[in-house]
Amino acid sequence: MSLLVICEFKTRTGGETEFLRAARALAAVAATEPGTLRYQWFTTQKPGHYSIIEEYVDADAAETHNNHVGALLRELFAVSDLVSISFFGELNAYLREWATGREGVAVNVAL
Repeated sequence: MSLLVICEFKTRTGGETEFLRAARALAAVAATEPGTLRYQWFTTQKPGHYSIIEEYVDADAAETHNNHVGALLRELFAVSDLVSISFFGELNAYLREWATGREGVAVNVAL
């Protein structure tokens, strides 16, 4: 079963240009990853808010992606805040540990 991830970010004052650069770079890298099925950014109706839908073949592919793009993720988080993240599917130990105790995190497991 694949892992679907939906995130919302809010850019910090003055950080939107850098956020967009990092988001586009992340999408370009994700397009070359064999375990990444979907990686698509969206603008929202709220100024400075962006959403992303990520889908991976499994949680291990999501972990591989995060390790592969660590520098770009640091750049993104330097100019934005994670508002929410929802996981749909089974998490591996890495993602369970990452999600534990974080605000705005929802883990949804299939019936």
